[in-house]
This record gives sequence, C-alpha cells and structure tokens, in this order.
Amino acid sequence: MRKFVFSVIFLLLFFASGCLVEGILPSGSASLNPDFTQHINAFGVNLLKALWEEREENLFISPASIELALSMVASGARGTTQSEILQSLEFSSFNMEEVNQENANLVKALNRTNSKVTLNVANSLWAREGVPFYENYLQTVQQFYQAEARLVDFADPQTVNLINQWVSEKTHNKITRIIDRLSDLDVLVLLNAIYFKGKWKYTFDAENTQLLPFYTAQGESQELPTMWQEGSFDYFENQTLQAIRLLYADERFSMYIFLPRAQEGLSDLLEGLNANLLEDWIQSMEKREGEIYLPRFKLSFERSLNATLRELGMEQAFDPQNADFGGMLPIPPNAFLSEVKHKSILEVNEEGTTAAAVTSVVIGITALPPEERFLMRVDHPFLLAIRDEESGLFLFLGAVENPEML
Repeated sequence: MRKFVFSVIFLLLFFASGCLVEGILPSGSASLNPDFTQHINAFGVNLLKALWEEREENLFISPASIELALSMVASGARGTTQSEILQSLEFSSFNMEEVNQENANLVKALNRTNSKVTLNVANSLWAREGVPFYENYLQTVQQFYQAEARLVDFADPQTVNLINQWVSEKTHNKITRIIDRLSDLDVLVLLNAIYFKGKWKYTFDAENTQLLPFYTAQGESQELPTMWQEGSFDYFENQTLQAIRLLYADERFSMYIFLPRAQEGLSDLLEGLNANLLEDWIQSMEKREGEIYLPRFKLSFERSLNATLRELGMEQAFDPQNADFGGMLPIPPNAFLSEVKHKSILEVNEEGTTAAAVTSVVIGITALPPEERFLMRVDHPFLLAIRDEESGLFLFLGAVENPEML
C-alpha cells in the first residue's frame, strides 16, 4: 500500500525595530473566550519547558503560531489522531467545531489595523494536484483560518519557489526561504507566518547604551551593548525573581522580562513554571519607580518539533501505519505528519517612538512606608513573553540563555 506524506511546516517571524509603519491588516473585531486563550498559554509553557529539557539554548517560540497550524491539522484528523492533537494543545474540553470557531475569532482579533504597530498573521495551504482532498476540509481551513488554499503541481520545481515567495512576502523579506525541495510522497504543506514590527512606548536613549557583561549559567561572559532606562514601570519581585513590563507604542502589546535572582536560576524557574503562575506574576505587578539595564540583542531559533510534540502526547499523527487523517482525503493511502518545523527571529534594540507622554503621579497614604526604588540588571539568563493585553494571549515566549549581539 502506497503511503503519502503529510508535510507540515510552521514559519514564525517576530521583528521589533525602530521603523514605525502603518498597520496593513484588515480591520475586524471578535469576542475571544478567555478560557481558550488560557489553554493556548498552557500549551506554550508546556512546549517551552519540553524544548528546554531537550537542550539548554536560546528558545523563542510562538504558542499562537504553532497552535493555529496544529489546529488546521486537527481539522482534517479523525479518531485518536485528532484527540491526541487536541489534548497536546490543552483543548481536551473543546470539540473540533468549537476549536475552529475560537480560532476564527482569534485570527480576526489579531488581524486589526493599527497605526502604531504592524501585526500580520497569515496561513496558507498548498495541496498536490490530483490528490482527492475533501472539499469540506479545504473550505474549513479557508473559512475559519483565513488560509489561502492552492492546488499546485508538486513535481514542478517552480512550486518550491512559489511557496518561498509567499513566505518572503508575508515576512516582508525577512525570511526568504523555508523549503528546499518537495518529495514524491509529499501531498500537503501548511504554513503559518506571524510578523510583528513595533516600537517601544518609551524609547531607550542610545546615548545611554554601553558595553556591559552578560553572564551565562556556566559563569562565562560576553560584552553586550546594554540599554538603560529609568522611570515608572509595572514591576514585581519576590525572593526568586524580578519581573517588569515594557510597553509597545499602542499599549495593546507588551514585553515581559522575568529575571531569576540567581545567575543559574533559569532552569529552576522553568521547572516550576506553568501558565497560571506566569499570569499571577503579571497580575501582581504594581507601579514602581526604578531603572532597568537590558541588552540589545537578537535571537534566532529553528527546530523540528516532531520529538517534542510526541513527548507532549501527539503520537499517532506521526505514525505512518496508524495516523488517521480521514477528514482530509480518502483512506487508503495513509497520510501522516513527516515534519513540523518552527523558525523564529527576534531583535530588540533602543529605538522607539513616544506616541504620548505620560506622567504618573501616585498618591499614597502615610500609613505605608515608601517603596524602595528598584534596580533590575538583565545580565544573566532570563525568560521573556510578548503578550496581547486585550486577550491575555502569549503571542511569543522565550528562554534566553546566551543572547547574540545586535
């Protein structure tokens, strides 16, 4: 019995820089289910922890990107294959119809026109001509995920170029190639691309940037250009960590930095981490006067997620003998996942724009002693998150062990 390979590739680009551009997405509004976004956050934290256990290195993933792509896969799966995918995504309490509808709301909510930050979320499906895909499946990914669905000749070398051209267009030429070849048994490629380009609400003055050491958990160090800023921040600290919120210009998106007290404390922080704890730290933040030193850095991440997803319980989808994608095409032949690939880029620098000048005056009561001014030096491994404040969704999660100089 001939078996077809169902190839899935995830593409993520995150790029934060000083160039402010107009929002380019169609406007839309949708009501997001907070319970659904919390499940995506839980999946993202679980995936980050599993990747860290495999190998300690810089990690930067998009839970939203991976969830959207895997949900498109689940839409065409049946039986145990589908239930394992949904369980891995922490969606056991949702049926497939509910997942599709919640994702439709998510795509619509994220794709909004905004004059201060550009956010692009795009999906596409590339199917081999001559393979009898069910029309209902193709319509589902188009309707709920706004995916571009195309039937193409996989034997034509130009098809690879067409797919890479789509990648280049959706990432504004930041990533120009993701596929080198398509095999004779490949029948479907799914792509998800996220592009984000924004500026800080409060800029870091480049004149204050200086070379300072950044220490790894092993005690090694490198000199990195380190930015500095003082002011009033949303801030939280306890005996094990310091946490701070840095606003982007539209105040809808924020970067959170979670810095362990101990130089080698990132592994311990991740070991005990879950999405609820992360949210608790965020909700515990209060306005505090202080200063922060933050490296100007970049990250690049590229990894096959096959083994990690299997570890999270998504076994059958990768099994050529038992995978059930009967919602996509007739069986036989069998279709199964051959590769799940995730690629990401992050750049953080001083540049930004002040859309509004804000002065915060906090009036307290004399019964409480004044809080001490904080000092936060991000000079050793840390955790970061990019959060959509409207939905509470973690668009991006990163564990930074040894940042690259930017």
